[in-house]
Formats: sequence, structure tokens, C-alpha cells
Amino acid sequence: MAEYRIDDLAQAAGTTTRNVRAYQERGLLPTPTRRVGRALIYDESHLGRLKIIDSLLQRGFTTAHIADFITSWETGKDLTEVLGLQQAVTSTWGKSEEPLEVPRELVDTLLGDTGEEPVTGGDLDRLAELGLVRLHEHTVEFTQPDLLDTFAALHGYGYDLSGVIDVYAAVGRKVEDIARLMVTTAKDQIVSAHGPGWLPDTDAETSALTKMLNHLRELSVTAVQNNLAQALDRVLRDELSAYLEVAAEQRGTRRTPQQ
Repeated sequence: MAEYRIDDLAQAAGTTTRNVRAYQERGLLPTPTRRVGRALIYDESHLGRLKIIDSLLQRGFTTAHIADFITSWETGKDLTEVLGLQQAVTSTWGKSEEPLEVPRELVDTLLGDTGEEPVTGGDLDRLAELGLVRLHEHTVEFTQPDLLDTFAALHGYGYDLSGVIDVYAAVGRKVEDIARLMVTTAKDQIVSAHGPGWLPDTDAETSALTKMLNHLRELSVTAVQNNLAQALDRVLRDELSAYLEVAAEQRGTRRTPQQ
């Protein structure tokens, strides 16, 4: 488990040491029990707690509300039940990444080839439309930096960036259809069980609805992953067999005149 001194913890959480100390004084963040010399040593649980606090503050909750939430959470009450339906429905289900902002002159180094195939303005515009970058006057902000490695690796195999963007966009459209199907299924189930316009009135109803939505999410992600993996295996076998047949014919053709 990672360990942090207070300055390192504040930097990792995107806050200040003053805030860390304030959260401890207000009971929002537990004081660590381990020390090295005079320095307190924090761990991943403290970092996770700071991220929750920051998320709630950004949603408009006060530190007093957050203290109540954390107290309820620590005494066994489900956090999604404490925060209510809005937190359950509006919080993102996707993986969150820290964006990476780079000067525009470095974009070619990260995504293209400064010597042969520089990244065009059209490519950047398409990436922006897909939500993968945010364009600023002098910088480009990558919202999913992990994709940089994938795009750069494919470029190293000779793929054109615009072609990779085409593939990503095509996959995105199909996934959007799947997501719409799953969410529509959830909505239809709620209407069927409770009627149109229904909203939960109690903590128990909110918690039950939240759990149902999370189960549906798990089903959706698992179904996409499993089916895609199996489909890739099937298609790869078919395409590889056809490719090897052509390769065998080509080799046979080249060898025939020598016999």
C-alpha cells in the first residue's frame, strides 16, 4: 500500500496541506496512527477519503453535510443510500482519469510523426467531437491519457491516426446503441413496476433502485466484454484461416516454376 507524508498526500489528492489538516480537525479525515520521526504517514485509505470529500464539495455539499454522510457510512449505512438517488444516477459509471494537458507543438510527438505524418487540425477536431481532447488556444488537453499509448503504438505499426479515429468512433456508436438499450430496459422496468413519473419516497426505495441500476450496469459491462472477447476470437480464427489459405496459394504459385 502506498504511503504519503502530508505534502505528498495533498498533492496526490489535488488539495492543500491546510485542507488536509482542516479535514482532520473536523473529523472528516482520520488521523493516521503511524509516524516516521515526527511526520504522520498516510495511506491509500486517506487518499480515497480525500477524493470523496472533494467530489461532495464540488457537488455543493457543505463540510457539515459531509461529516454526517461519513458518520452514517462508517456506522454501516450504505453510502449511496446516504447520498440519495441523485448521487446514484448522476455519478459517472465510467473510469475517471486525470486529464493531461500538453502544448500544441508536442501533440505530434505524442500522437503522430513529426517527420512524415503530423497530426492535422481535422484529426484534433474529430478527437474533440469524440470527447477525447479539449482544445485550448495554446494547449491540447487529453481527457483519456491512457489512449495516447494505444494510439501511439498503433501508429508505430503503420496505422494512420485518422484510421484509428474511424475505428474508435465506429465502436463508440455501437456501444452507444448498447447503452441506450440497457438504460431503456431499466426505465421500462421502473414504469412497469411503479407507473410513469414514479420517484422513490423512502431511503429503502432509493437504495433498492440504486442497487438495481448498479446490477444492470454490471450486466451491461460484463455482456459487452464477454461477447466482444468471444467475437474477436471467432472472427480472428475465420480471418486467419482465410489469410493462411491465400498465403499457401501464393507460396505454391512461387514454387511451381522452380520444380
